[in-house]
Amino acid sequence: MTYDELISTVYSYTIREDIPVTTMIRLAEANLRPLTKHYLGEKTAVLTVTDELASLPADFIEMRAITGASRNIYKPISATVANVQEGEVGYYRIADDLSFVAASNGSVDPEVTLAYWSAFPALTSTSSNWLFDRFPNIYLRAVLKESFRWLKDAEGVAIEDAALREELSSLFEDDRRGRQTGPIYWSPSSWQ
Repeated sequence: MTYDELISTVYSYTIREDIPVTTMIRLAEANLRPLTKHYLGEKTAVLTVTDELASLPADFIEMRAITGASRNIYKPISATVANVQEGEVGYYRIADDLSFVAASNGSVDPEVTLAYWSAFPALTSTSSNWLFDRFPNIYLRAVLKESFRWLKDAEGVAIEDAALREELSSLFEDDRRGRQTGPIYWSPSSWQ
């Protein structure tokens, strides 16, 4: 499916050509971004730490891990209880920044590598993104749900909401399968 096909499909489902589809796409994307934590959206970024603070990337959704060049172990801590031991660096989030706390005899690396789940870019600024390329039905259902909401069609919203939940379950299952790691041992007893 292409971006133009998405728009024409929305028009054909709603039988209305006056729907502000680009606005409906933006609304759908805003609702989907927090839900679409997927291995295709994983990224790494090198963050510069200044005065024990580092700014998170603009597309940050959720953290996977932090590492530094030293042997320090980076671990999440509470902002109110910074319990870190020798060789550890604690971190916590403050708005769009990470605050780091080192043990009394330690230090924070000047740069850390952040592995994180990123938000997909908006379709209106690009012609495609991983979610649209891999799961176009999620986009279609989310945009139709917003369109039926705009039309004040409660039945259409309910139908598309149920369809969107089904499509999202496919996304979650694909993510689960994509994360399976480790060796697979084949033996006759595996198949019994």
